[in-house]
Formats: sequence, structure tokens, C-alpha cells
Amino acid sequence: MSVYPIIVVAVLMAMLPPLHAREQPATRAEIRLLAFQPDLATDEAYVHDPDAPAETVAIKVSIKSYLNHEFDTVMLTGNRIVITTKPERVSITRSNEVLGMADLPDGVRSAILLFLPAPPNGKTRFHIMVIDDSKRAFPVGSFRVSNLSPLPVRIVLEEKSYDFKPGEVQLITDPPVRAGKQSGMKAFAFHDKIWHRIGSGIWPAPGTNRVVQVLYGNTVKGQVQLRAFDDVPPR
Repeated sequence: MSVYPIIVVAVLMAMLPPLHAREQPATRAEIRLLAFQPDLATDEAYVHDPDAPAETVAIKVSIKSYLNHEFDTVMLTGNRIVITTKPERVSITRSNEVLGMADLPDGVRSAILLFLPAPPNGKTRFHIMVIDDSKRAFPVGSFRVSNLSPLPVRIVLEEKSYDFKPGEVQLITDPPVRAGKQSGMKAFAFHDKIWHRIGSGIWPAPGTNRVVQVLYGNTVKGQVQLRAFDDVPPR
């Protein structure tokens, strides 16, 4: 039996770069950048893929104070996204130019990136919370409630209670409503062994839309406050 074919194959294999050195295929991701506070919004932000080749061009994006149907498409080699104030790749190494960074969980290819004030000892200007906004994770007609405060929180819609531990996220997919498809809402925070009322109001049923609700600890006022962002139907 001839050995030439085997020799040829061996030579060709030796010419290939090692697996870790080959270029990884990019994956499409659709993102919407949302500022937790209106004064955090900006039109001068750039998305970088730190795992892509150094010559990869950054994508200019806007961090908005609201949600709508507009999104930005990025091609990612890995899961990490770095957002800076400059289009140059070197900006990801300059701490004063890095706004924040986020890792998209495996399988998440449509997300809201919520820009939150970073803690005093934070390494970046903002902390970014990734919200999977796919139909499966955030369905039509639901409230997505995140308790980012350090206290247990209770939301009461009509007569139904929803309790949230610190850091807990829940979907309210079938909220109880009164006439006019609205829910009377009361919110409470637990401290000093007592449930303290922190807010009340009316939550209109999302209908064919969705709502992002965020509970957060306001360190200036020493309170737990609630902020809502109306969203459009999932794509």
C-alpha cells in the first residue's frame, strides 16, 4: 500500500494553524442600551468586541432614557461587550474612557443593557445589567421586576402580593386587574422588622407590550425607589 497519500495529509495538517489560533466565527446580537437615569443617556458611546481581531471597527450606539423598537446589531466573537466613549480600540484599556462592560449569557442574542450608577469602588463608570428581552424570557403582557435594593421588597397588585429578596428578579405574567385593565399597586420595603410603605399608584396592564420595573436603593435619600420603563412587544 502506498504511503504517499498519508504523507500529503500530514504535510497539509502541519500547515494549518492550531485550533486556538484560528479566527472564531462571529455571532449576531441585537442590543438596546438603556440609561437608568435620564442624565446618564448619551449619543456618544461605542461598542467593542474585545475578543475580535484588533482591527475590528467599533459600533457607535446611543444610550437612551427610554425603550422602543430600535436596536443596534453587533457581531461578537465571544460573549463580552465593552462600551467606551471613543471609537479607537485602545479605549478599552483606558479606565477613564470605559463606560461599562457586560457578558451576554450563553444563548442570549437579544438583550437590553441597563446602565446603572456604579458603586463608589467600581472599576467602570456604570454597572450594566443584562436583560434577556426575547419572547421566551420576557413575554408579551408581563412586568419584569428587579429588586436591586439591599432590602426585601413586597409589591401588592390589587390584593395579590409578590415578595422579592434583594437581587431577585421575577416576571409577573398575569397581573390581577380591576375595571379598565389597571392594577392598584402598593410597594413596601422590610427593615427594622417592619414593612414600610414606599410607594403606591396604578399599573396599567401591559396588554401587547411589556414593562421593565426596577426597585433600587437611593443612597442619597436612604430609600428604596421604583422606576418603570415601558417596552414594546418582543421581536
